[in-house]
Amino acid sequence: MRIRAEAPLQVGVQDAIKNMIVARSLQPGDQLPTEPELMATFGVGRSTLREAMANMEAMGVLNRVQGRGTFVRRPPLILANGIDELRSVSEHIRAVGAVPSTSRMQVDSILANDVVATKLQVAEGTALLRIERIRRANDVVAAYCIDFVSKLLVPDPDKANFKGSLFDIFSEAGREPSYTETAIRPAMLSRRELPELDSEVGLFLLFEEVFFDDAGVPVCFSEDYYSAEVFDFRIMRKR
Repeated sequence: MRIRAEAPLQVGVQDAIKNMIVARSLQPGDQLPTEPELMATFGVGRSTLREAMANMEAMGVLNRVQGRGTFVRRPPLILANGIDELRSVSEHIRAVGAVPSTSRMQVDSILANDVVATKLQVAEGTALLRIERIRRANDVVAAYCIDFVSKLLVPDPDKANFKGSLFDIFSEAGREPSYTETAIRPAMLSRRELPELDSEVGLFLLFEEVFFDDAGVPVCFSEDYYSAEVFDFRIMRKR
């Protein structure tokens, strides 16, 4: 998931390698073309190619074996969506034909601290639910989501389907989100924060969002970490 005016050359090479893997339907264990072949195909030098491949190896997509070559470790799943569209994580995943699922889910009853209370425009100490989930796309970790929701929206948490889209829960309560206020910044998570990572460190784009209903009342405050290896959001700018 990247927002950039002009991508560094090695990032463009990474995207080209991903597209090659997808176009050729390469699977785990399949070998990539040799370095000279890739250099000729992409029109880049050896140092740029090796930097791009080293990044992809660190992200768990490639496996380089000394003296043998470079092999696919995990086919990349790239979900290209507009960053200006209000969608749930599930909707982003379904939009490209992938299957959303949830793992390592934890739901806790908490009292709003000053930060969350301000975001949700409620009194400090208000009863909330903190919902922590790993969202997957075709079994690949796509997003790490932390959501704060008023208990008034979910009167019986034991019967709520938190494995699906929270938008469905909001819709059932008559509080479907209409728009958001969003802060976006890059982030890095290690296996300490996210044990499901394929590598020691993962690159993410953090969306800190407050979701509002049609009346302009906050419905949910979210901290969603979208995997840079899964999502490739684009934005169109006009003058």
